[in-house]
This record gives sequence, C-alpha cells and structure tokens, in this order.
Amino acid sequence: MSTPPAAGAGGGGAGAPGAPGGAASPAAGPAAPAGSPGSAGPAGSGPAGSAAPAGGGDGGAGQPMPGAGQPTAAAPPDNSVGAGGSASQATARAGAGSLRAGLLRSAWGRIGGDVFDGDKIVINVGEDRRLVLRTLPAQAVETVRHTFQAPPRWDDVVADAWQRRSVVLRGPAGSGKHAAAVRLLLAAQAKRFYQLDSVAELVQLNDLRQLGSGAGLLVDRPADLDELRGPQLDGLEDLLLHADAHLVLIAGPETDLGRGVGEYVQRIARPDVLADVLRAHLFHRLGDDDAEGALTAGGIGDLAEELLDAAAACRDAARLAEVLAHEHGGGAIDPDRVRARMDHTGGEGPEEWFEGLGETGLRTQAIALAVLGGLPQEHVAMGASALLDRFRSERGVLKTTEETGPVPLRQDPFSQSRRLLAEKLRARTVATLTLGDFGWLPCTVAEYRNPDYPARIIRHVWSEYRIQDELIGWLGELVDRRSQQVRSYAGTALGLIATESFEYVATQVFPDWVRDQATGYLRREAVAYALRVCLRRPALRPGVRGLVERWYMSTDWEFEAAAARAYGLCLGGTDLSGAVLALTRLGTVDHIQVAIEIGDAFADLLEEDVDAYAGVVLRAIAEMSHESASRPSGHLVFLMLANLLVTDEPGTAGGRRSRPTLLRLAADAPPGHELRRLLGYLWAEVINGELFADEAGGVLEAWAARAEADPQLLDDIVRVLVEDVAARGPRAALLLERYARHWTDRDRFRPLPRTAAVLGAALKAAASTQSGGAR
Repeated sequence: MSTPPAAGAGGGGAGAPGAPGGAASPAAGPAAPAGSPGSAGPAGSGPAGSAAPAGGGDGGAGQPMPGAGQPTAAAPPDNSVGAGGSASQATARAGAGSLRAGLLRSAWGRIGGDVFDGDKIVINVGEDRRLVLRTLPAQAVETVRHTFQAPPRWDDVVADAWQRRSVVLRGPAGSGKHAAAVRLLLAAQAKRFYQLDSVAELVQLNDLRQLGSGAGLLVDRPADLDELRGPQLDGLEDLLLHADAHLVLIAGPETDLGRGVGEYVQRIARPDVLADVLRAHLFHRLGDDDAEGALTAGGIGDLAEELLDAAAACRDAARLAEVLAHEHGGGAIDPDRVRARMDHTGGEGPEEWFEGLGETGLRTQAIALAVLGGLPQEHVAMGASALLDRFRSERGVLKTTEETGPVPLRQDPFSQSRRLLAEKLRARTVATLTLGDFGWLPCTVAEYRNPDYPARIIRHVWSEYRIQDELIGWLGELVDRRSQQVRSYAGTALGLIATESFEYVATQVFPDWVRDQATGYLRREAVAYALRVCLRRPALRPGVRGLVERWYMSTDWEFEAAAARAYGLCLGGTDLSGAVLALTRLGTVDHIQVAIEIGDAFADLLEEDVDAYAGVVLRAIAEMSHESASRPSGHLVFLMLANLLVTDEPGTAGGRRSRPTLLRLAADAPPGHELRRLLGYLWAEVINGELFADEAGGVLEAWAARAEADPQLLDDIVRVLVEDVAARGPRAALLLERYARHWTDRDRFRPLPRTAAVLGAALKAAASTQSGGAR
C-alpha cells in the first residue's frame, strides 16, 4: 500500500482500506512526481519490470556473500507501482492536466506565431482518426467585420473568388491578407470559422457535415503549401458544396504554387491609404468621439503620416491604433512616447535586426524574449540572466563559442530601465491575465510587438551561431525550474529547433533528457512537447513515429515512460486506437514512474477532446484494472485522471466554477449510460482495492471540498457516488460512508460538514431502500 503523507502536510491515517480517515488532502500546488529529488521515485534502476537476480550483482557462482568485515550492500529502491509515496503525490495535483493543456496551446500561439489560437473542434476523418480544427475567436472575426478597408478591385475579387468553393489568396507583404481572407468568408455568409495548419490536414478531410452548415475554413500560409495541387482542390469542391462550406488558403508572395492551383488564385493589392485602416481600427476601439479626439491630438496627424509610409503594412496601422487607444486611455497623448512604442524596422527583418544588436546582454535578452515572451516579465528576466551566465567565464569574458565582447561578472541592474530595454528589443509590456497554477491572475507580460519574431529569432540563433550546447543546456535549465508555464514554453522552443535539426536533437539531446537522473520526469514531459511541435511538419511525422516506437520497444523504463508521454501528447490525435493500445500495454510494466506518466499521457489525450475520447480511454483503463498484471497501474491512472482534469464553466452571478471532468461526464450522462457504468466500476475498484485506498480517499476529499460551497456540484457528487458506486456492492457503500464520516474529524485541517452530512444521509437512505427491497 502506498504511504500516506504526514498529518501536518494534509493528513495521515490508517493504512487499511476500511479506514479512510487518513486519506490525504490534495496539496495546494503540484507536487514533484516520482523521480524528483526527495521523492520515493525511480533511482535509475535497470529495465522496467525486471527484478534483480537472486543474490545481488550478476547472481553468478562465486559471488562473495555479505559477512563479517564486509559492508552490506544497500537494498535497491522499490520502484514497483504500489510502493512509496509517489502515488500520493501523483494523485494530488488537482487540475494539473487541464492547466498543462492550456499552457501548451498558449506556448504554440506565442512561439509558433499562431495568433488565432482559439477553441478546438475535433472531426472524424477515418476509423480511429480525428483531425483537430481550431476556431477563430469571435472577437477577431468581429474586428475584421468592423475595421476591414477594401483594397482596390475588392468587389471583383469577391465576385470571382466564389465562382468556386475554394480560393487561394495572394498579395504583397503588408496587404492584410489574413483580414481579407476572413472578410472573404464573411462575404460567403460563413457562420463559423475554423483554421487548419497544413495542406496535409486539408487533404485528410472527407466529411464536413460535423461542422454544421456555413463553415468557413482558413489555411494561413502553411509550410507545405508547395505540395498542394489543383486536383486536390477540385476534389474538395463537392465536399464543400454538400456542407455549405467555403475555403480560403493564404499564400505568401514568394510561394511557388503547384500544378493547377493557379486557377483558384485571387490577388489583392495593398490599400491605397493606410490612414483609413488606422481610422477604422481606432474608431472600433474607442468609439467615434474619443477616436476623433485621439486623431486630432497635437502632432498625431504628422506622426501617423510618418509611420504609415509606403513601406508600412496594414498591421502597422492596426498596431498604431492599439498604441493610440492605450495612450488615450492614460490621458494626454505624447507623440514621442507613441513613436517609441512603435516598431521602427525600416523594412529590416528580425534576423538582420538581431545581427545589429551587438551587445551580448541584449542578444540574450532577445533570445529569452523569443522563448518566454507572453509569460510574466519576471520569467523573461530570469531566463535572460540564466542564458547570459552561460557565456561568462571565470575571467568575466565570453566563452570561445562567441567571438565578440567581454561579459562582466556583475552588471549594474540600474543601467537601463524596462522601458528603454523594451524599446531596444522591439518589445512591449502589457498588463493582462495569464494562466498559472492558481488560475487566471493579473500580471505584466513581456512580448515582441511583432508575433513573427519569436520563431524566426529562435531558428536564426540556432542555425547561425555556434551556441548549440549553450542553448540546449539553457532550455534544460528552464525545464528543471518546475514552473509549468516555463516548461511549456521551453519544450515548445526545443520543438521548433527540432524541426530544423531533427536527427541531431533526436539522437544527441532527447536520450540524455529522457534518462536524466535528477529531473528526468520533467524533461520527458518537455520532450513530448517538442515532438508535438515536430508533428506539425508532415515531413517529420514518420521520424517522430519511428522514434517513439523505438522507445516503446525499449526495455529501459525511462524510454518506456517517454514513449507513454509521446503517445498521449502527440500520436493519439492521428491514431487513437494505436496510442490507447500502447498505453494499455505499458501498464504491465511494474514501475511507479511509468505508471504515473501513463496517467499523465491519458490526461493529455483526453484534453484533446474529452467528450469524443472519454469512452475509449475509460474502457482501456477498465481493461487494465481487470488484468492482474496491469491492475495497479489501472487503479493509479484512474485516480490521477479523476484529479488532473477539471472543466471550467460559467457559474452563478457571472462568475466561474470548475468541476472535475470525470464527474462532469458522469453527471451529464443519463442513468445507465456507459460512461456512468465505467466510472462506477472504476471507483468501486480503487475503493475496494488494497494498494491505493488512501489515494482514493484523497481524491474523493478533493471532489468533496469543491462541492462544500457549490450545491449543484454537491448534487452531482451525491448522485454519482450513490447511484453508480455504492450500488455496486455493500462494501463500496460502507467505505464511502466511512470516508464521508472522517471528513468531519476534529483533527481535520479542512472539515467538510455539509458534504459529509448530505452524502452520508443519501448513502444510508439508499442502503435502507435496498435492504427493505430485499425483505
């Protein structure tokens, strides 16, 4: 049985299944899983599931036996699934799986330049194969609706474009192609807007009726656009027609289009006057009176004419409107301050700009901003300092991997203010809300003004400078800091690097990260993030699959654990049944860390589309729990999912509430539904089991704590536990009653009298009804 935490850290107690009073309360924040310093996790043992030969050592004849005068060898750590306190830590990370999914989407939106990273919808494209489409945020669509300024010949473009259901939109840089694409879809009466990432995803479509009538599909400058052919677009025409859908592909001016695609091309020009774009955006942000006041403020007319010259782009006009609106909200508009906040690139790309920075301190700041931009500014500053340290030697000069400039061992922290530094880095700081361990909280984030900068700077410094070792070491250091926010961004940045040098990263970086003895569990997670980015490149998908399959077939538990994370985060979206089967078979490996990472993998998989995947995943876990070889892993995985996943939804009085996702699935399903039967079976299994009775009590208590002040959630819990769990047998009902009774013990740090009373009364009433029926 797993060892419960000490009472002062959340409660301790009896170890028997019938004594749930010692169930551990979930920790306030995520605890370090097995394998972390100070935990009872893996300590670099041999192949997963293998036992040490009798007699120790190689077990061969002639081995010396411990005796007088000989030191006795320390017993190897017990890494079996039910041993130690790692399971308690793994099941006490409330909401960590849902937090991880949200941060990964945010990281790709920042580093990958995917500004329109909205909600998702999953459609079936074949047996056990699904495709994830992201919805364009309604606010972005409404901004285009109200601010779009038609370029020359726009009416002709609209009329010609929709002779068919597909159009390829081309135009010079800065002509506002993204806004024009959305406006084209609006002109086609699109009601819902979805974005795909690649031509490879586009050609997988075989049925769009799941999206409903009036869908607008957008593919914005995909990396594999040169692979598109006219016959592929021809083949989509009937599909789009029957679904009443329209498609716009955006092509950059430099892209070579394939055979037959030219028939679908419509070209747009840059608007004649960007001042009209500026006015439209400013009026949308401020309203008529305030916008007019901002435009007529002293010096602003001349400044707008200066900034929106012939080399400017539509996005520069939108950016100037944003700055003017912000300055107007703060009082009088200072033209010099507006000029300082605007990005004067002079047509210079981020690569050339980076070359001209010169000073190593500024360059490390620029790299940190590329990797961590969009996070609280403290993380960016910390990351920049850590990277700069890697280029110092004991003499205070650069290491030999760089050619220029001394780096002092100490720097004056007051040498330049945040505002001046942001101006030099073409960056900005924004007061906003960010997602972290404690939900959405206000903070000040640092980011590049131009969303194209992060990816281009990361690729540039990786390929153009001899600092590969320093970059990889620095990313590893960021991952090791145990901040879920920072780890998500660092792993995504590593994935961007891997898309440039997959063979090198896969053979020289990933193995050391996977087997790291101190923080391997964190680095394996980051490796999975990186592989997730690589899967966006169709040419790399066979390599990713081959690498993960090699890890899966390994006999080293570290690689098996890494394979588990990859199946959950990467491969499940394209081959659900294959990923679930692999995770189920890995459940037979008797290693606690492998079991924990299977649980995290299933959580990652469910976060892709919980409503579509829940039945498949829960059936697999039920099968694991039914087989003796994988029963311990199945029990632990279920308890992890019960606590890792939460659903955020509107609450009363305009507020927000969160429900455990598995509880939501059961509560929203009718009596007798398969999901309720599966959840009832799995809860009864873990409660009646001998390995994780304490952990089961801890997760139940976490559910109960959420319901103590939420009558609707309390009703859900009582209904599911009484109708689906207690009904499976008198022992399960008795144990649930004992758990509830101990929630009001005098030594409880967090007593739950209301939940305990309501659940206890419902269990007694159900037992009385059943016994009366029996008579």
